[in-house]
Amino acid sequence: MAESLPEPVQNLSLEDVEPIQVQGGYPLEIFQTDGNKIDKNLICSICNLVFRDPMQRECGHRFCQVCLENADTHTTCTHCLAESDEGTNLPTVSMLNPKVNCSPDYFLRKELDRLPAQCIYPQCNWKGKFRTYKQHCLNCDWLPLECSRCHTKDIPCKLLEIHRKDACSEMIPCPLDCGSQIPQKMVSEHLQQDLCGHLLKLKSLVNSAMNSGDNNHYPTELMEKLSKMDRMLGVFQADMVKFTQLLVNEIKERETLAIKVTKMMPESYNGILVWRVDDFEKRRQDAISGTCTSIYSSPFYTNNFGYKMCLRLYLNGDGIGKGKTISLFIVVMQGQYDAVLMWPFKQKVTLMMLDQVESKHIIDTFRPDSKSSSFQRPENKMNIASGCPLFFQIEKLNNPNNYVRNNTAFFKVIVDQTGLEKMPINFMPS
Repeated sequence: MAESLPEPVQNLSLEDVEPIQVQGGYPLEIFQTDGNKIDKNLICSICNLVFRDPMQRECGHRFCQVCLENADTHTTCTHCLAESDEGTNLPTVSMLNPKVNCSPDYFLRKELDRLPAQCIYPQCNWKGKFRTYKQHCLNCDWLPLECSRCHTKDIPCKLLEIHRKDACSEMIPCPLDCGSQIPQKMVSEHLQQDLCGHLLKLKSLVNSAMNSGDNNHYPTELMEKLSKMDRMLGVFQADMVKFTQLLVNEIKERETLAIKVTKMMPESYNGILVWRVDDFEKRRQDAISGTCTSIYSSPFYTNNFGYKMCLRLYLNGDGIGKGKTISLFIVVMQGQYDAVLMWPFKQKVTLMMLDQVESKHIIDTFRPDSKSSSFQRPENKMNIASGCPLFFQIEKLNNPNNYVRNNTAFFKVIVDQTGLEKMPINFMPS
């Protein structure tokens, strides 16, 4: 029997167990029907999600198949460590090696199939047994799909045809045959960009119809309307030339003003940024419709020669929080002093949504994962955003609240300054 025991690990403590960032299970929301809580014994300790294709180690503990396959073979079973006496007199602890003493847990898979489930997409009302969940997802009206024409992603299945008709960016010829190829959804904008040219083209088509030798095919009423349109187009064309020039001048003035305002916006150099978000409701509706799912704050620095960062805000949530929460992330950007800073970025970050009446702020604090690419030295303009996908429950906005007042909200970020006084490292005396 000794030969079948799990592989022993010597001199281990809880600090020796490396965290594994593999998410292979099913989202918890699938099983949280009618407020039901999920049995903790159904949750994989690696991904903290409900077991997907559960496998059982010889030590008796279970994991998702994909989590086990992607786990470092030198990582220990945390269940075995947790059952030990606070790291002292550790019993034999198994290693997470999927090729050794591991088999599918068919009993647990059948138990999962019997559980009540609901569709993961918030707009869908489907409920049933989990064994039919996968089939439902394939046929769900709210299944996110990609348009095969313009490759836009995350379009609900039931809205795909509407997208192809009204919003698809597939290239089509100009309806007035000016020779341009334009996205279908940009027809109106295209006609307005060269309004005078298109009016001339329309006038030419009208004249061609009126002067054709086959007018008998056209009703008299239609010919009278075409003649009247020809006269109106002549007057309208002259007015449009003047209007277009005025509009061009106005746009140039506004662009110049916008550039000046942007340059005047102060950047913070102390690791603290208070971000005012105006037109909150419009921005949230834009996020819900997919017009603009996220917005960025102005950049700030942790100190005078420190890390450059900004905030990224999803007002309809992102990832596991999509449709349910406001998600708030921090973004590490390329800065002027990156070459002389220490990487990865390790400072504690505090994110806040400010209560504008009673100071009962929403606060979430985290320390960056040194292994995440989000906190390495940026190779592009900015890294992938990282932070709090479940920052603030959207349902709290349905009633009067102190976080959005006069259609305005305030968000704040604080970067811990500990150790930053020693940077940039190349400026320190040898």
